[in-house]
Amino acid sequence: MLDLYNNKYDRKTLKENIYDINLIDVLKTQILDLTFIVRYILNDFYQLTDEDKTIDMDMVLKFQPHIQREKLVYELQIYDSDDDSIEDFQTYSERYSK
Repeated sequence: MLDLYNNKYDRKTLKENIYDINLIDVLKTQILDLTFIVRYILNDFYQLTDEDKTIDMDMVLKFQPHIQREKLVYELQIYDSDDDSIEDFQTYSERYSK
């Protein structure tokens, strides 16, 4: 289990552990890039807890002050979750179902 409150993790590590961590904790403790925020933090497929489901754009901007609202809006508009989310879940399932 990742210790989000005491360590910083790279994108790959966060992605590999996405089903084992609370997104709200990731949002509050890690420095995230725009793509990760759109693909994971704001993606309904990964918001598994009630608290994670409360994450919205304003919350992202509060905890990730380096992110610009205009760029976030744009990325949300052009992102198609089917491009990578389904494959990620399948890859994860196959890796851990053994």
